Amino acid sequence: MFTTKKHVKRLSVVLVLLFILTNTIAFAQSFKDVPSNHWAKDYIDKVSKAGIITGDGAGNFKPSDNVSKVQAAIMMARMMGIDATKTAQARQAHQTFLNQQNIPTWAQDGIAVALAAGIVSEAEVKGFYLNGKEAVAQRVEIARWLTKAMGLEEEAKKLTIIRLTFKDVDFISVEDQKYVYMMINKGIIDAKGDAQGRFNPASPITRDAMAKMLSIGYDYMVANLLLNRPFDISNSGIEVKTQTITGTISSILRAPDELYITVEDKIGNRTTYIVNGKTKVTLDDKEIDYKLLIEGLKFEAEITEDRKVVSFSAEGINEEYEGRIRSVVQSNPQMLSIEYKPEKDSKTTERKSFYLDSNVDIFLNGEEVFFRQLSEGDTVQIKVRNSKITEIKAKSKYLEISGTIKDIKLTSNDYSLVVQDEGKEVFEYPIDKNVSIYRNKSKAKVIDLRKGDDVTIEIEDGVITDITAKIVKKEGEGSIVSILQANKPEITIINNKGEKETYYLALGATVRLDRERAELYDLKVGYYVDFTAEGDEIVSIYALTRQRNQIIIGTISSITTKHGIITVTVDNAEDSINAEKTIVYTSDTAVMDLYGATVRESALDVGDQVIVIGNYSDTFIEAESIIIPYEK
Repeated sequence: MFTTKKHVKRLSVVLVLLFILTNTIAFAQSFKDVPSNHWAKDYIDKVSKAGIITGDGAGNFKPSDNVSKVQAAIMMARMMGIDATKTAQARQAHQTFLNQQNIPTWAQDGIAVALAAGIVSEAEVKGFYLNGKEAVAQRVEIARWLTKAMGLEEEAKKLTIIRLTFKDVDFISVEDQKYVYMMINKGIIDAKGDAQGRFNPASPITRDAMAKMLSIGYDYMVANLLLNRPFDISNSGIEVKTQTITGTISSILRAPDELYITVEDKIGNRTTYIVNGKTKVTLDDKEIDYKLLIEGLKFEAEITEDRKVVSFSAEGINEEYEGRIRSVVQSNPQMLSIEYKPEKDSKTTERKSFYLDSNVDIFLNGEEVFFRQLSEGDTVQIKVRNSKITEIKAKSKYLEISGTIKDIKLTSNDYSLVVQDEGKEVFEYPIDKNVSIYRNKSKAKVIDLRKGDDVTIEIEDGVITDITAKIVKKEGEGSIVSILQANKPEITIINNKGEKETYYLALGATVRLDRERAELYDLKVGYYVDFTAEGDEIVSIYALTRQRNQIIIGTISSITTKHGIITVTVDNAEDSINAEKTIVYTSDTAVMDLYGATVRESALDVGDQVIVIGNYSDTFIEAESIIIPYEK
């Protein structure tokens, strides 16, 4: 027959438990103030028999009294079942501190064990007494200390998702929420809180409620063989000489239970320090798991003579990258890998992978999206803090946009197309040299496209590869106000609404004057025209020398507001008879600027230049529109 280490461990724990029970059974008693129907009687009896909580020496338990911080620390130390040898070692290690704080002799063993086991800190012990009296323990402190006494601190610190439903959850610190959650998880604290749904973190806790919590905690420790567990006496509360250093982490070697961080000074000397679970690590003033440290962090640290890091404080690293997505890992933890140029003019690329921050903002083509909507090949700009992505702005590798051509930019080196979609958003993309273009289902070239065409463009890697355009025909009428004779002639027309429209005259366009074939030079300002346009080009125009609408361009020489009459001196009149025109306007007359914005009639003044569109009526012109061709 043989015995394994596991059997020896279990046997030793059982023997210790028997030792504790046999040595504390004498303390078990029935308290005079705990009747048989008291809600916590079974819990009180259990912790009393285990020697965790004792009475007042007169047979009373005092279940409604509040628990002090001193009492709580001692109760939890007893719950741990630490043997006499370890207790003596803890007392010796912390004796000087306990004396300095005037801790009474009867309490020193329990508080020494609590310090050595990491249940409480020296800073917390300094607050055990206020004005010579024992300070009352708060509910949140009990949750924190009991979590540590039960050996659950590391598990609590690793929690990333915490959901507490208490109405006063905002009054519990983020760090303490982990301890409270852990106690709920182990059945020690009710997740619903009190009758009002509150946890009351700063409220005291009574002895009967404390008995219940310790009883459940004790059962957990027995079941998980945690009684009389070892603790590090050498590093528990003993004052250790430290020095402060600053630097930047140049490399990290990760071992199972600790990190070896290397710091390089300005002349190349390297020094390595040890960081582990006992190191207090803060990043951007928030306590984090030491395993989250990364290379490149600038820090300040307290270190011991044997190069162990006691505390470590660092500021986060902000980085930005621009490149192309190479992989998207959807499983937890989510990860994004990109390919980028380390320098703007680099001919080579590098790859790098990052985890996503829990609060990352993700945008694709300007819209907020889910991480799963990103694809390999998408171009991306990312912001990274402490090796975690906080923002992603991506553009799809393949994109399709439908809208109207607003401009076609042709230079000696590059072509680009400006398109406005239905939502009035304007996009401009360069055109690939091998672009495929179809206009009205026929193969076409870039020069065949026209402003105003309906278009669908396909984009790959930010460049237009396919264009499908459709001619948009428009029928219109109005009066010619200007003609520009050039390589690509332009005609400007004012319609009956007073709106100004400018078109190119298409090559080979049909031009007729009084139903006869004509040329562009046969057309004159003031002629009334019907026209057909395709995009921004007139393909046919029919003009009448007999003007349907009279257009007068000149300067106001007089105004009779009462009768709605103005006199206009016509610009470039051929004779004195036609030099002045009488214009009658009514409430139906549109008075506007050249861009169509309404102008008040009262704003008209002698000396104003105007364009009047109207109809002859014997001796005067009845104005339909009066246009002021400049800002009034």
